[in-house]
Parts: sequence; C-alpha cells; structure tokens
Amino acid sequence: MQITSGSFKYRKIDALYNSKLRPTSNKIRQALFNILINRYDWNNWCHKAHLLDAFSGSGIITIEGFSRKLFSATLIEEDPNIFKILEENFTKLELIKKAQLINENFFDVILQKKAYDIVYLDPPYRFDFVNKAIEKILSDDVLKKDALLICETEKNYLYDKNFKKYILSSKNYGKTSITFFNFF
Repeated sequence: MQITSGSFKYRKIDALYNSKLRPTSNKIRQALFNILINRYDWNNWCHKAHLLDAFSGSGIITIEGFSRKLFSATLIEEDPNIFKILEENFTKLELIKKAQLINENFFDVILQKKAYDIVYLDPPYRFDFVNKAIEKILSDDVLKKDALLICETEKNYLYDKNFKKYILSSKNYGKTSITFFNFF
C-alpha cells in the first residue's frame, strides 16, 4: 500500500493480506482526508490532535494522518501477526515515538478519559462491532469536546437508533460507507 498525500506521499507500507484484514483503499483514504480538510477544517486543529485508531490493522489511516501533520495517535490491533507489521511500519517511517501501539482486543483496553480529538472505527465487517465500539467510546467518556468519531462500515450499515441523531454526514464509496459523528 502507498501513502496518498502529505509528507509521506508515495511511501509504501506493508500489510498482511488475509481474511482478517481489509485495508482501506486509496480512494476511501483520499476521500476521508478531503472531507476532514475541507468540511472539518483539519489543517487548523490536526497539529494538536490525538487520534484513536481502533481496529487499526496496518495503521494506514493513522499514517495518512501523520503524513498530513497529525500530532499523536493511539492504535489498537488485536491480531499479533498484523500488529507486528503495524510496528514495523511505524518503525520504518520513524513514527514510533508519536504513537502508542496496543496489541489487545479493543473492547478490553482501558482508554484514557477525554483524550481523543478524533476516533476512527473500522472493525471487521463480518462482526457487528461498530455499534458496540461506539457504546464503549461513549461509556468510557474518551472524546474531547467537539471530537469527531468516524466509522468505516459496509454500505447501508444500521446504526443504533440512539446514535443516528449525532450523524454529521455520511458518504458511500462503492460497498463502503464513511460516517462522521459528533456527540456534543
């Protein structure tokens, strides 16, 4: 996989291709950051933002963020083989000091209260983890004021009715949907 923009543009990162990992495509990553930049004013707050990248896989979303001046991040990946490649990617790009890498099940991790300006959730589609992950984020009270929570899901994913009123925007890209929430 290749970084699409910013200071790491064209740099390649590794990914383990198996049934557990579904890397976010270039098209979706570009669209995601175009929305963050143009609609949510990324360039004015990213330099002090802390990202939580749950179900992080290769770390491509966070690396794209760092390539575009993200300040810091916490990444959580449960699979030990995928996590090893995640660590290698961050070491190769000299980002290891800017990120906390956690090799645990997201639902078992004790998250820091009011620590995150942006949360990216991209769990495996075959499990219905998105609503459960949002519940954990809210019950653990980890979002800073005005934080964005972004979910990458399969198209037409059914969010819990209690979450729907917090949707800021949602866009479909083929079989994938990106949805932005603000819970404040």
